[in-house]
Amino acid sequence: MKQIDLTQYEYQDELERLRHEYQFDFAGIALPIDDHACTKIKWRYVSGNLNERYQRIILRHGRGVAGNVMKTGKPMIIADATQDEIQNTLFNFPIIISEELTSLIAIPLWHSHRVKGVLLFGQRHHKKLPKIAENISNIKGIGNFTSEDKVML
Repeated sequence: MKQIDLTQYEYQDELERLRHEYQFDFAGIALPIDDHACTKIKWRYVSGNLNERYQRIILRHGRGVAGNVMKTGKPMIIADATQDEIQNTLFNFPIIISEELTSLIAIPLWHSHRVKGVLLFGQRHHKKLPKIAENISNIKGIGNFTSEDKVML
């Protein structure tokens, strides 16, 4: 299985640029700790963070925002994280708690026809998601990753 070289691209700079361009309060990229199918996932790059707690968040496929997006390969939009449905299961979403997010959009990042990471944008203080969230296909990806699985014909 081909390992992704994360050193050839300035992910931190690009993440900050995207966060400012789309006017989000927080942005992050979650990536696997290694390249195995059942590996743990960590937030590796962030911008607009309130603290360093994100560094202690370790997820598995199917757990948390990043784990769910990696497992399903589908974007996740939470327009209002203060809804009872989310609040009752908030412990499943540690990034929402640690960064005090009230809305978010999480996009799978594809490489070689597999989900290899998650790009997350979030808002605080009950700010609505920007218009870009209505058409997430406008966000094409970052670095070596694309926001949708492209099949070459």
